Amino acid sequence: MSETWKAAVDAGNDAYARGRDVEAEGLFLEALKEAELFGDDDPRLALSLNNLAAVYHTQGKYTMAEPLYARSLDIKIRVFGEDHAEVALNVHNIAVLYSARRMYPVAEKHYKRALEIKTRLYGQHSPELLSTLKYYAQLLKVMNAPVEQRLVEARMKEINEKVQSSAATVAS
Repeated sequence: MSETWKAAVDAGNDAYARGRDVEAEGLFLEALKEAELFGDDDPRLALSLNNLAAVYHTQGKYTMAEPLYARSLDIKIRVFGEDHAEVALNVHNIAVLYSARRMYPVAEKHYKRALEIKTRLYGQHSPELLSTLKYYAQLLKVMNAPVEQRLVEARMKEINEKVQSSAATVAS
């Protein structure tokens, strides 16, 4: 692994976590430049694209974020296959982006896809689904789809109850 790439990614993640988006953008651009040297089917390139897209997304630069998310997703599908956690993560990120752009039907399609992948990977009642379910429920509220929203929220509640039940059993 390139130490230059890793150092830029780590520093970019730190800056992003501290809300220093301009600094993170510069570091992620540096990491992307380095990652381009690894080839088109390298997970480091996919991660670099996703990280830079996330910064642009946070900055409201949606038209800059979208092609980066899409390219990252294409690489991850080639490298990992359709049913992989990294693919689900990118699909989720794209759904959040489309929600922010008020492209609700497209966002919904992506939330459903992310949930399908995560459900296959982790199971129907996994806490790994909660983040996507939460965002999907918010989208359904904005779309004025109360029946569907209640179903998603009920699924979230069921997962939370199973997690709490499991934790109580382990603690006993």
